[in-house]
Amino acid sequence: MKPELSIKLEYLEERQNPAEIFEAMAQYINAYRDFGQLLSGSVGFKTDFEFQLNDIEKGSILSKLSALPGKIDQIFEAAFYNSGNQLFDEITNVDITDSEEQVEELAASLETSLIENLPQQIADPHVDRQGLATVLDKFSNANQKMKIGESVILKSGGEDGKKCEINTAWRFTGNPKEMFLGETEYKEFEDKLYVTVSVNEGHAVWKFRSLSLEKIFSARIINKDWLERYQDGLIPPIGPKDIIEANVSLDFYTPPKGKGQPQIRNAKVLSIINITRYSGHQYELTEA
Repeated sequence: MKPELSIKLEYLEERQNPAEIFEAMAQYINAYRDFGQLLSGSVGFKTDFEFQLNDIEKGSILSKLSALPGKIDQIFEAAFYNSGNQLFDEITNVDITDSEEQVEELAASLETSLIENLPQQIADPHVDRQGLATVLDKFSNANQKMKIGESVILKSGGEDGKKCEINTAWRFTGNPKEMFLGETEYKEFEDKLYVTVSVNEGHAVWKFRSLSLEKIFSARIINKDWLERYQDGLIPPIGPKDIIEANVSLDFYTPPKGKGQPQIRNAKVLSIINITRYSGHQYELTEA
């Protein structure tokens, strides 16, 4: 079955200013279109993400949409809808998003969702942070059209698809045009790392402490073969005093003056070279 996105607006009876409901629906559709475009770009698609309207139902306002035929592969379209559910799950219990750090966390979560929902041969996705801030601002503007007691429900995958209710009380109060304007320097190098948080299932980010940088940062291991072997138990668990020798890439982000401290972003472990196991008396070098 072709992937489909349903946007359902449940509104109050005898609602004043009913035109606002139709304005809200238009804004949600356009925001989701731009979200789909953002995710398309994150995996290297150079095409326009546009919706076609499949159906409208009465009672509440419900629009059934799908990407234009020939524009986006169905596997990618379904992955984008699943990632949309992930985004809205992330802000379910959040009232306000306003900082670069919060947008950074949402972007990293989206990238993890894309990796888990797309074929393994697809390049590691990278979500444009300023673009995501712009999309969040558009969803927030649509939320402002909704009244207390009204709801917006997304459903993807047809009649039996997963439902996701948007937190219409959530607001994005940052200014996308003033975000992520600092300088970014890309670095790729060999490093020695302690693991502070490992992931035994899925593609979520790990947390490492770098010996060369003397900093803790989150990074995704993109060597999928090594990660699968580790999570299948073929590589013994890495202890807190074991040292990983790895090839690492990351961005050093320096915000504009007065806008915060330098940060490590978009970190990735490209490959594992060796693991030095701590025995309590000496280190033992083992192959990764």
